[in-house]
Amino acid sequence: MSAAGCSCPNLGRGSIMTHLNPSEMDSYRDQGYLLLRQAIKPPDLVSVRALILLLVDKHAGQLYQTGKISCLYEGEPFERRLALINQQAKLGASLWDLTRAFDCPELFHLICHPVILDSLESLLGAEIAWTGSYVTRLKVPRNEGTIFPWHQDSQYYGQATQHLHVVSLWIPLVDVAEDNGCLYVIPGSHKWNLLKGQRGADNKVHTLEEVEQRGQPVALPMRPGDILLFSNLTFHTSKLNSSNSVRWSVDLRYVAPPQAQRLTEQQRRGYDSLKTHYRVEPITVRSRQPEKMASLAQLQAFARCYSSQRTAVVKTHVGGIEPHAWMPS
Repeated sequence: MSAAGCSCPNLGRGSIMTHLNPSEMDSYRDQGYLLLRQAIKPPDLVSVRALILLLVDKHAGQLYQTGKISCLYEGEPFERRLALINQQAKLGASLWDLTRAFDCPELFHLICHPVILDSLESLLGAEIAWTGSYVTRLKVPRNEGTIFPWHQDSQYYGQATQHLHVVSLWIPLVDVAEDNGCLYVIPGSHKWNLLKGQRGADNKVHTLEEVEQRGQPVALPMRPGDILLFSNLTFHTSKLNSSNSVRWSVDLRYVAPPQAQRLTEQQRRGYDSLKTHYRVEPITVRSRQPEKMASLAQLQAFARCYSSQRTAVVKTHVGGIEPHAWMPS
């Protein structure tokens, strides 16, 4: 690869260059998002799924021992098992425990996946920093607490971040479609600048303008191996999971570190706002100068710090399936 990357092992296509082509870059700039079909090999997600399976298995064992469920559902498919457990136990906010394995090598291999970093290099430049946000999303069936209204991520990050380019990656771990909660985007909405929104009783940002009257929503069904990249100003939403299975996905967020660019005063305020939101300084995962890049040990320490900060915030927002509404999608 032309640019050095995080010291995690290479996965997927390894040394094959996977930067975006000019057409893909133009599409991202014009539409505010880019869906890359089968960009990474589904086997590269096996270790992440296995980690989730271990967490679900542990959680199921605890519920079984306390009599909250009568069956472990060990033979059920990955996407179905937790749905059946939840039908019996009504897990509520305790499902949060299944999203909190932050310092595991399996996750860092995905964060530093060469295909992901190559794609980001086309959008952010040769220096790439991970914000610390790793979110395992689980959207259980028929729970309205998992619905996210139309929003721009900068509505959560802070107004100043509208002058900063933050790229979100959304990676499904199962097939996603309209019935189980795929993402919807409004193409071109990143050109609207930051629209006003306010927190609702559910602690989620609700945009004051009816954005569906301004742009045409597009549903984005995806399969494992697909990755979605979108801007912090692109409007997106996820709706009710009306299926009988859990929609599992991962979100990651990246930014160019300030030392890699000449920031305007507005951009510097945006970067400071992003740091305040995440409560950690983004950590470099790709650079042409190897000494700048994080080691696996540094990533683990960084993630533990981020996790502890995030958990402290979450404890103040108990009562929903996704109490971490400050971390949208």
